[in-house]
Amino acid sequence: MDIKKWLFRILWIPVLVIAVLFLIANREPVSISLDPISAAAPSLTTMALPLWAWLYFMLFLGFAVGAAAMWTSGRDGRIKARAERRELKSLRADYEAVSRELASLKNSPATSDLPKIESADV
Repeated sequence: MDIKKWLFRILWIPVLVIAVLFLIANREPVSISLDPISAAAPSLTTMALPLWAWLYFMLFLGFAVGAAAMWTSGRDGRIKARAERRELKSLRADYEAVSRELASLKNSPATSDLPKIESADV
């Protein structure tokens, strides 16, 4: 086996086991207080949910915020790619038009617009 797989297993399996044990041990509903001033009677609290539900919610929220940040940070690249795609489309159309014109010139008989010069010595 690859050493990266072993290191991954050695590091992440204990972390996952500790996380599962933590979630099993903390099954009671908890409410999260958003009031830093009054600890006894907070004015802003959430509904009481199991700790695992809050952790999943925060994980999802972090994923959504990260995805939105990545999407907005790639805006300039998407704008540039869109402009380059339009330019490539017009260049392909120009290339096709020139190719068709060249093919029609190759297939037509060679007629020259230049006058023929005849010799008087013959």
